[in-house]
Amino acid sequence: MKIEVQALSARVHRTPLLEDMTFRIEPGELFGLIGPNGSGKSTLMRCLAGLSRPSAGRVLADGADLKRMPARRRARRIAFVEQQADTTDRLTVRNAVELGRTPYLSPLRGWSEIDDAAVSDALKAVEMTAFATRLWHTLSGGERQRVHIARALAQAPELLLLDEPTNHLDIRHQLSLLDLVGRLPITRVIALHDLNQATACDRIGVLRGGRLFATGAPSEVLNETLLAEVFGVAATRHAAPDGAPRLHFSHAL
Repeated sequence: MKIEVQALSARVHRTPLLEDMTFRIEPGELFGLIGPNGSGKSTLMRCLAGLSRPSAGRVLADGADLKRMPARRRARRIAFVEQQADTTDRLTVRNAVELGRTPYLSPLRGWSEIDDAAVSDALKAVEMTAFATRLWHTLSGGERQRVHIARALAQAPELLLLDEPTNHLDIRHQLSLLDLVGRLPITRVIALHDLNQATACDRIGVLRGGRLFATGAPSEVLNETLLAEVFGVAATRHAAPDGAPRLHFSHAL
């Protein structure tokens, strides 16, 4: 799915949250969003999901304006995992993931083996198969996050939006999740706090004060000047043992 953001602005009670953003995300791209707290990442993600309507501008998905797209069609094409996603305590893990198949069900199209397979595959992808019968309220924060991601995968979307998905996850599951997201053959947008994790993206967008400050390949964008100006930190770049670029941070002078 190709995403085009055109002159996008968003306000809440006359307070500007996003201002005049224009950029595009190519089909199959892994696009990262980074920026300080309060820079507008979560608001932008909700606009990309079609859950928040912009005060100006528009978001196009393969040329179609999201605000005119029927909700069921949008839910089949776009999956969004929010930072503070929640669900009812009475569901089992498998029941929670099954909710991802809701857009495909109707009076003429009941639950099928296709849905069962989609749920099973999603649970396996986030290493939660063994938890399928566990009740939601017994899960840790990290386990709940993995279930929410499984529910999004069960939707079989063309666009996957993840708002800080590594929050609450231990390091092994952070790496496992990022590897999974990196291998998905769909368009992915991921908001991240960890700038070293952002280096794995195809391109990144840097937000500051509700505006798009820079876009480009991580190797080009994450330079010392930008990191000092946007995040207020000094940074040096070095290669990890596997050859991947790594940033080391200290207080800016």
